[in-house]
Amino acid sequence: MLELPLSAVSGDENKTFLSRLYELYGAAVLNTANQILNDRQQAEDVLQDTFVKIIPLLERLRELDPDERKGYLIQTAKHVSYDKLRKIKKEKKAAEKQLEASEAYASDSAGGYDADTLYKAVAQLDERERYVIYARFEAELTYEAVAAQLGVSEGNARQIMSRALKKLRELMKGE
Repeated sequence: MLELPLSAVSGDENKTFLSRLYELYGAAVLNTANQILNDRQQAEDVLQDTFVKIIPLLERLRELDPDERKGYLIQTAKHVSYDKLRKIKKEKKAAEKQLEASEAYASDSAGGYDADTLYKAVAQLDERERYVIYARFEAELTYEAVAAQLGVSEGNARQIMSRALKKLRELMKGE
């Protein structure tokens, strides 16, 4: 069972009421979020966010009958889930644009050099940087796959690529 954000609630009566709502409707909220997001971890985040969102409305929720409370919580969970889904899609789209831009820049930056010069410059990179360059441009792996191979986060894999490309540009200018 997930931990409720009870520290954000003032008064024992409110804490008890929120805990009771969680016991009664938490599973329904989680199922609703999971149906929309199709990701258990994200759905658990929505569960937490939904209960945090209703904290200011506890007095109003007390006035509702149980069916109305459940409906209100489910509706709130849907809104929070769709907000999260939009955020995930927006982040994914931004990451894809960044990837396209970095790949276009990398291919443009090597355009005026022969293969031997490029090979010598790549040989001067450290092992992880060489691997990321190879994995992304030759093997055409995603950053997610590269990160898994290296045992690092996707963001860290992107950072390694960024540093490697910067070093390559500097090395190629010096050749």
